[in-house]
Amino acid sequence: MKPPLRGLLLAGGRSTRMGRDKASMILRGNGQTQAANALRLLEGSCAEVFLSLREGQEKPEGCGSVEILRDAVSCGGPLAGILTAMRHDPESAWLVLACDLPFVDAGVVSLLLAGRDDSPFTAFASAFDGLPEPLCAIYGPAALPILEEHAARGHVCPRHIMAEEGARLLELPAAARHALENINTPRDLEMMTRFSDPGAAAPEPAGETPGREIRLGWFGFLAEQRGRREEMLVTPAGTVGVLFAELAARDGTVGFTPGVRFAVNDEFAPPDHPLKAGDKVVFMPPFSGG
Repeated sequence: MKPPLRGLLLAGGRSTRMGRDKASMILRGNGQTQAANALRLLEGSCAEVFLSLREGQEKPEGCGSVEILRDAVSCGGPLAGILTAMRHDPESAWLVLACDLPFVDAGVVSLLLAGRDDSPFTAFASAFDGLPEPLCAIYGPAALPILEEHAARGHVCPRHIMAEEGARLLELPAAARHALENINTPRDLEMMTRFSDPGAAAPEPAGETPGREIRLGWFGFLAEQRGRREEMLVTPAGTVGVLFAELAARDGTVGFTPGVRFAVNDEFAPPDHPLKAGDKVVFMPPFSGG
C-alpha cells in the first residue's frame, strides 16, 4: 500500500534575479498568481497541501489559508524546505512543486503520479540534459534518511542528490518538452510566449534581434556551478561574446571568468562569432597553463 501523498509548494526563494516575488506574479492568462495556480494543481492530487517559506517571509498573494511550513533546516535552498516538510510528516510521500514552473499543468502532474512507485525519488528527466528535475517530483518516505545524510556532508543540491542516488526518472512526452522550464528573470518572461504557444513569436524589445534557440554546453567547474551539463536557451544575442555577457549579467554565475573559452558547433570560436538558431555553444574553463 502506498503511503499518503502530501503536497509542498516551494516559495521560499528571494527572487533576486527577477526583482519581485515570483510566487505573486501572474504568469498565465487566467488572472491567478503563480502560487495560486500551483496550489490548485497540488490540491487536486494530495490529501493535504503546505506552503514552504523561509523564516519571516510574507505569504505570497493567492495562497489563501494554506498552512505554512517555515524552513527549520539551515542548509538553505530548496532542500531546506523539502527536509522541513519531510520531518513534519516522515510517513508520507511528498509531491514537491516550485512556484516558478508555470508550464507544469494537470497533465504533467498526472504523468508524475502515474509513474510513482515505492522509490525514494520519482522525477522527470530533463528534455535537454537528461538530469532529474527535483522541483516537480515525488519524494517517498525512504528519501528522508538519504537527504539527511547528504545534507550532513554539505551536499545540498537536490538535482545532484537525485542523480547520485539513481532516482526513478520518467520521460516527458514531446508535447510537454518545455514543461519544466522555469521563469527566473525578466528575460525569461519575454521568452515565455514562445513556449506557451509554439506558433507565436516571442515578444522582443524594440530594435533587438529576434530570439533564437541555442543549445548550451558546460564543462568542468562551470557545469558543477550551473548544476547541469546541457540546457536550451532562447536568446536575442547575435554573437557568442554577447551571449556570454548576457548570461553573466542575468545569472551572476561565479564561474564566469575572463579565461573562459567558447566553442560553437564543436569548433573554437572568438567572441564575435555570429550565432544562428540551432547552434551548440560550449563554455569551457580556462585551460591549465593558459
